[in-house]
Formats: sequence, structure tokens, C-alpha cells
Amino acid sequence: SSGINAEYGAAQNGVSRFGEECDSLHHRQWNYVKTENLPIEKIRHYDLLLLEPAQAEHYTLTHTLIDTFYVYAGLDISTVPPFIRTRKREAIYLMKSKKLKKSIEVRGY
Repeated sequence: SSGINAEYGAAQNGVSRFGEECDSLHHRQWNYVKTENLPIEKIRHYDLLLLEPAQAEHYTLTHTLIDTFYVYAGLDISTVPPFIRTRKREAIYLMKSKKLKKSIEVRGY
């Protein structure tokens, strides 16, 4: 069983619920921890972290960024095609512990 810590912003966006649904479909053994206000020292022990980009700087020595998830951030209007573009911003980082040797497939569910 591997542990995933979902920081407040990630948990509010429902990523852990989606992950739990996929886990049950594929019989994976992830344990999601959504406890608020855990000390950084304790969070560093989790195999995977789901967190907001501003939090990532605390974990660069112990974890590696493996994927970024974006959210809608508005529209841009242009005078040349495409006339309307969707703007997005980084919302959630998925970071993997440098100690975890197994491969993590993120988007192949």
C-alpha cells in the first residue's frame, strides 16, 4: 500500500475522489490522506503528493514533479484565428518521492 497526501487545494478540486474511483476500477492499493495542517516533515514521507504549485518548493529535495494538472482561467479574444482561446493555469502538481522506485502511470487510466 502506498500513501498519497492530498493538500487542501487538491482535495477541494476532487482529485482524490477521482483517484479513488480509478483505484477501485484497477484494483490499485493507494491510501489517500487528506488531513489538514500536517507538518512538512511528515508530508515528505508520503510516496506521492498532490498539491498546489506554491507548496511544491517545500518538497523539491525529497520529491520529483511528474505531472501538472491545469484548470480553466478565462478566455482570450484575438483578431486572428482562432478568435477565442481558453486560458488555463497550473492548479495541481503530482510529485513522486525520490525513494519510490516503481513507475507511476498518470494518464493511462
